[in-house]
Order: sequence, then C-alpha cells, then structure tokens
Amino acid sequence: MKKQSNKNINNTLILIITAILFLQYAVTYLYTNTKRFSLTALIRNVTFGIGIYFYFITNKIIYILLPIVLEIFIEIAKYKGYQFDKYITTEYQYSDYWRDIVNQEPLFSNFSEGVYDGVFGIDTKDHNKNNTKKILEWSIDVYNNAYTSKQPIVKGLDEKIHNNMTELKKNSDTDKFKTICEICKVNKNMRVLEIGFGEGDFMNYLLDTYGIKTIGVSISEEQVNLVKSRGFEAHKMNMWEINPETLGTFDLILQCGNCEYIRCASESEDKYTQYFKIIKKLLNPTGNYFITCIHGRDGYMNDFTFYDYVRAYFLLFGNDGAYPDGKHALTKHAENAKLKVSHQEERTNEYFISSILFMSSFQFNSDKNFILTTSGLINALIKTIAAPYYIHTYLCYSPTPDYYWLPWNWEFVPREVNGKFESPVSLEYILFENE
Repeated sequence: MKKQSNKNINNTLILIITAILFLQYAVTYLYTNTKRFSLTALIRNVTFGIGIYFYFITNKIIYILLPIVLEIFIEIAKYKGYQFDKYITTEYQYSDYWRDIVNQEPLFSNFSEGVYDGVFGIDTKDHNKNNTKKILEWSIDVYNNAYTSKQPIVKGLDEKIHNNMTELKKNSDTDKFKTICEICKVNKNMRVLEIGFGEGDFMNYLLDTYGIKTIGVSISEEQVNLVKSRGFEAHKMNMWEINPETLGTFDLILQCGNCEYIRCASESEDKYTQYFKIIKKLLNPTGNYFITCIHGRDGYMNDFTFYDYVRAYFLLFGNDGAYPDGKHALTKHAENAKLKVSHQEERTNEYFISSILFMSSFQFNSDKNFILTTSGLINALIKTIAAPYYIHTYLCYSPTPDYYWLPWNWEFVPREVNGKFESPVSLEYILFENE
C-alpha cells in the first residue's frame, strides 16, 4: 500500500479513536440496560482499531498480534487483582444478560438451585459414588435428548414424564424457599433483608407466605427497578456498600447464590472476615444470616487438564468473583467475625440438576438470542464493545452438542479424583447466628 505521511497517520489515528469512542458511547448508552462506561473496553477497542489500521497500511501481522498480547496482559492483570472496572461483568450479567433472557422467556427467572429431592426418582441428599454416577448418567441423557429433540420433555429415573417446565421450576423454587424458611425458622414478625435478590422470586414468596415485605439490595439497577415496581423497598448498591445507617438492622439476612462475588480471584480470603463484620453490624442481637454458596473442593485444580482450564477461564471471566476454597472456607471467617454456624448441609446435586434442566431448557428456545446462534453471537459481540467480558458470559452459558463443554455445567459434573467421585465444586447451605 502507498506509504502515508506521519501527519496523515496522526490524523487517521485521531479519527479512529474518535470513532471508537463514539461507537462505545452509543452501544453503552443506547444498546445496554447497564449503561456503565468501561475503561477496559475502551483500551481494548482502541488498540484493536489501531492494530487493524496499521496492519492494512503495512501488511505486517505483528500489528494484529500486539492487541491480542495486550488483551492477554489485561486479563492476567485482572486475574491478579489489577482492574479498572471492578464488578462490571456482574453488572452487565444481571442487568443485561439475564434480564434479556427473562424478558424473552420468564421461565429462567431466579437462576439458581431449586429443590428436586425425589422429583425424578433421585435422592439429591445422597452424595455417595453410586448415586452420583446415576445422576450423572441421567443428566447426560436429559441434556442430549433436549439438544436432539428440542422438546421440553424430561424423563425421570422413575420413568415419570415431565413436560411442563414452567410448573416443574415453580415447584422446585417453592420447595427451595420453603426449605430455607424452615432452616431459618421464619415468622411473620421478622424484618428481612435479601442481598442479591435476582428477579425477586424469594421476596414474592415471603410476602405471599408470611406477609413479610423484604428489603432488597442489588448491584443491578434493572432488578432494583423491577422489585420497586412491585412495591418492595430496594437499593442499588454492591454488597460492600450495605450499612445499618441506610438499611437499618434485621432479624434475618438472606444471601442466596451471590456470596461468590464477595472477593475477586486475586484477593485474600481474609476479605470474607471483613465482609462478615459488615453483616454482623446489620443483624439484630438475635438475628440470623443464611447463605447458599458454591465452594471449590480442596485439591481439584491439581488434576485439571488444558480443556478444564479453558472452561474455567470462561467461567471465571464470564462471572466476577471467586469461590471460597474448601467446604469450611467461609465458616472459619464467619467465626472470626463472631457469627456462629448453626446449620450447614451440602446441596450440590440440587444445583447440578437445576443447571442441567436450565441448559436443556435453553435448547427448547433455539430462536432466542441467548442460544449459540449467529444472531445471538452478533448480539453478544456488539454488547462486548461496551461490556468487556459480555462474550465470556454468553459462551459460559451457551449450550453446545458437547455435554462436557458448557463451562457453567462443567463445574458440577462429577468425576473421579483422588479416589472420590464428585464435582469440582460443592453447594453449601449455611445458617449463621449472631453471637
């Protein structure tokens, strides 16, 4: 190509940067619900734009490779704790990714574990090797049949056919809420706070069942506006911003499925102690704090293959935060903050079954943007201009013909390691009492 003068190059670079800045502003504020401008995305967008420009005027592949190297550097820096936009993935995930899905298919509201004990002829509380293998084999059949047939039909191990996914999920959610309320001994006189309330399903249950108008906090403005429209008090803040001056104190604090965001991957687990001290300030003297939280099992990364690391990469970068390392990783820090563990039980099979049903149900909606299709991929790539890891979130939850690929499901899929047959993670229900 014809050699350009330095002046022309500089003018072109200014034009490219201006155009990219305008494009990112347009996508951020016109195409997303979150509307949070990302410095990480801007650096990526500008470097790729400039790299492509220099490649076209020089025909040197190094100008394409340099932005890729910079991208790797940014992601390593994020993993190590150096990031410009903390929790931006979480905000876009809950205000855009999941809100888009629920708007297209309300079935996917409250994406977390239900309670399926006995529903499919499965004892979900039994974590021995034989039962775990039985659940794995059943889950493979359910997933593959869904991908092949695209029909919302699930056959249990008891041979019972389930063809109403909405009713199935509603019942499993209700059983989960009922189970938690029994553990927490909920009564109508309690003042309750829910941290990270999602679509407000548990808030609705507490209101309908006990007449309790739960107060909620969420990092997602979309979710805050949603529950406010139903008459609940809700506040947009992340979990580190909660305080008794704004919210008051409570008889019960619920935090289901988002304790995984307390710390980022690079941060010390001492962050848990700091966080639990905040929780303690929000509890009445006899108050309780209940969580459901995914924990990494001890030693599982020791046997990771390259394929495992690829899936873990999409799981990590498609979601902010990090899992506590080991079944008792949280409880010891809670005790440091003077919160006493009064109940703990493993519920991993519930989340495994829920995730299999969810990802199978995704496949019944092959015309929607949250499926791995050309239109869905284009939508995700456009939003990645604003949200630096939106494409990671999209790929983390997108079903493919390969049962073992899906990063979200992969963490729950059991396998034999160190003489045990279990998944890389466990789900724990834990109730803490204020000492």
